[in-house]
Order: sequence, then structure tokens, then C-alpha cells
Amino acid sequence: GFDPQLQREVAIKTVHFSQPSPEQNRTLLDEARLVSQLRPPNIVPIYEAGEADGDLYLVFEYVPGKSLAEFLRDSGALSPVKAISILRPILDALAHAHAQGIVHRDLKPSNILLDDNGTPRVMDFGIAARVGEGDPELSQYSGTPAYMAPEYVDRREVSPRGDVFAAGLVLYELLTGQRAVSGDNIFQVMHRIANENIRLPAGSAIEERLAGVLYKALVRQPDLRYQTAGQFAEGLDDYLDPEEEGV
Repeated sequence: GFDPQLQREVAIKTVHFSQPSPEQNRTLLDEARLVSQLRPPNIVPIYEAGEADGDLYLVFEYVPGKSLAEFLRDSGALSPVKAISILRPILDALAHAHAQGIVHRDLKPSNILLDDNGTPRVMDFGIAARVGEGDPELSQYSGTPAYMAPEYVDRREVSPRGDVFAAGLVLYELLTGQRAVSGDNIFQVMHRIANENIRLPAGSAIEERLAGVLYKALVRQPDLRYQTAGQFAEGLDDYLDPEEEGV
């Protein structure tokens, strides 16, 4: 869209629920107002949020480029250095948001934009889409099944550690060119996330030290996982530049 007041291009997202919920709209608007205060360079800012005919709308900065999902469809698996160069700024964005009490809840490649310079920008903080609106068994979930954390599937537990798990899934995808968890339907995907340990494909050429960092981000028990996005980032930094033994 185009903002005639400030003479700039913007991206407009509408959120439509099959069953109108004023309370849910209020919650999302409150979260959007919080997110609008975030200003680090790797987060796509929200300029405006409102309601029209019962539906929410959000106005974002327009970021020319493509989503990480589109990029991966074209590129396939990336080298470890390239994969980490993309994920590190994303972890910085998560750490900044978590420090403000904001959890993303739906981090995935399609919510990560690569601008014309190749810089990753995270969008849709706190505005997770609702899964399976027409299915009462799924109506209590928000987010995308293939990127949910095990504790969210089991107990609806939302915390920064869930974003760390999702970031681990994104790293898996960057390194392998494929999703970590797949299935014939939503329920199968969610069952696998909750009950199966995620491992790299057989014969993977990923170095053991990097696999160890990845697996620590993807531990099913949240208490054993990296506790913060910053810890995950440090693990990747140590992999790229390990301290010499004895120092």
C-alpha cells in the first residue's frame, strides 16, 4: 500500500477470524502496540494497527526483497557460515524482543524477510496466526504446527524458550534445505514435535560441533535447551571462533 500522509510505501496485513472475537482483537492490538515500540534494525516495525469492519489490520514497513522461505526454495541448503550469518541477526532480534517481554510465537522462514542487501528482518512478532479455526481440537493453538515448541503442543506453554526452539528449526532448514518436521497432517506433525527427537538426516555432512549446537536448541525439554536467544547466539559464535585449548 501507499501512505499518502508520509508519502511512503507500506505493507498492510489483515487478520480475519471466521468467528469474530472482540476480546481477541483487543489482545492482538495490545501486542501490536508493544511491538511497535521495538526499533532494532532486524525487526520489521509496525507503523499502525487498527480495526475495520471487525477485522484487524496492521501496517508494517515495506521491505523490498523476498522471504527466507522463498530464498531457500531457490538456494537449497546453505554452507554453515552462510546459515549462521543469516540466523545470528535473527537471534539478536529475538533477544531484544524478549528483553521487552515480547515472544514471537510464530518464527519461521516465511516470517523472515531478506531485504535487497540480504539483511534478515523478522516480522509478525506476537501476531501468531490461529491454527485450525474450524476445528475445535485445534482452536486453542496459535502459530504454525511445524515450528511449534514441544511444551506448547503439550501444555500451551509460551516463553522465550519456544522462540529458541523455532530458531533451531530455522537453522536446521538453513543447513539442510528441508523442514525438520513433516507429516501427512497437522496432528502428525504436532505428535512428532512433542514426542520425537529431531536429528539431522542420515549421512549429513554437518560437523559434529555444529550439530551439537543445533541439537541443544532443539532439546524437547525446555529446561535443557538454550534458555535464551543470546545463549544460542553464543553457541554459534563459539563454533565459528572456538577458544584455543588451555587459554
